[in-house]
Amino acid sequence: MSAVTATFPEAVFLRRPDETGYGFFFHGEEDFRHAADSFSKPVLQSFAGEPVPGQPDPQEHLKVAIATFIGQAFDKAVPDEVGAEGISRAIAACIRHAFKGSIPRVVVVEHKKGRISLRPGIEFMRHPGHPLAVVVDADAHGGEARFFSSVEHFRKVGESEPNPRCWLPQIVYRLYDRTPSVIAGRPSVDRTTGKHNVECRGLSFGVKAPLEERPTH
Repeated sequence: MSAVTATFPEAVFLRRPDETGYGFFFHGEEDFRHAADSFSKPVLQSFAGEPVPGQPDPQEHLKVAIATFIGQAFDKAVPDEVGAEGISRAIAACIRHAFKGSIPRVVVVEHKKGRISLRPGIEFMRHPGHPLAVVVDADAHGGEARFFSSVEHFRKVGESEPNPRCWLPQIVYRLYDRTPSVIAGRPSVDRTTGKHNVECRGLSFGVKAPLEERPTH
């Protein structure tokens, strides 16, 4: 079994109760630190200087900013100018504050009883043979995701008609017979033909988990 903690999270999943959300991937400790700093430093610098009597500590302002961004993500109310990338940076800042020392390789962000909850995503390192998360890897650190609680759930979505809000699981279902627990698909456009393509990859987090294509007949 691969180590479940590291110096940065390889993947972070913001999971809503309706099984939608976001998947974010960090490519190393420096990448994670840069993402967290790019959110934290502007907030802290805006409150630098002489403290104002009666005003909260700058760290409290940072906590409020993090909670605001993540709350918008759970409410499906992320402003266009923030986008998935802005949420990924707020989550990086949140994780760095929440975990002192070692950080889970996979982190799940949930909203429970009115509070933001972070926990290790151990289930994503067990690889049941079908995806537990399918992520549109469109931005620097990931993008929107769909989650699946069972193979039956994945099959039902995979066999459904694609639509603008849900199309990648159908492609993954059609292409692959067996997958790691996380599949990321990066959309692209062929500049010559104008055709849209998707390049899929599986994330196994150091655990053996094959990505096997579905047999063609």
